[in-house]
Amino acid sequence: MVVAAEDRSIALLPGKGKTVSWPGHQVTFVHGYPGAAYSLIEWAVAPGVPSPPLHVHRMTDESFYVLEGTFGFQVGERTVDGASGAFFFVPKGIGHTFWNRGPTPAKVLVTMSPAGFERYFEELAEGLSSAGNTAAAALDIRRALSGKHDIEIVGPPRQAAD
Repeated sequence: MVVAAEDRSIALLPGKGKTVSWPGHQVTFVHGYPGAAYSLIEWAVAPGVPSPPLHVHRMTDESFYVLEGTFGFQVGERTVDGASGAFFFVPKGIGHTFWNRGPTPAKVLVTMSPAGFERYFEELAEGLSSAGNTAAAALDIRRALSGKHDIEIVGPPRQAAD
């Protein structure tokens, strides 16, 4: 249950955020509303599934805090593994992606500033559910959404074997 007060403060109780998913990925919206300075999501990733394609945001800064498991992060030309407790900040304009590097499910908390980019995840989940389960169909959906949202695909997905 989301509890909003007159002063615009919010309390989101465990398990009450909106969740969208596609094969191997589950995104739960923790915070974000029009006009907010940032949005916050929890992203759970199964082992062995491809990452989002390498991409750039022109208007959105992102930060990642690893809650569980180990993620590989590509930020620009650098690739770094991050276990639970690792933090990464990606300023707008820098190519990046992340993937579950380990043999177990992993979770990361993602902050996006300014708020608003979370709508992309809703549309991505909807599009992928109707597009079929091929890598080409997934990339087509992502490219179609890129023009509408602050995302430019600049490279392929990554995964644990990379």
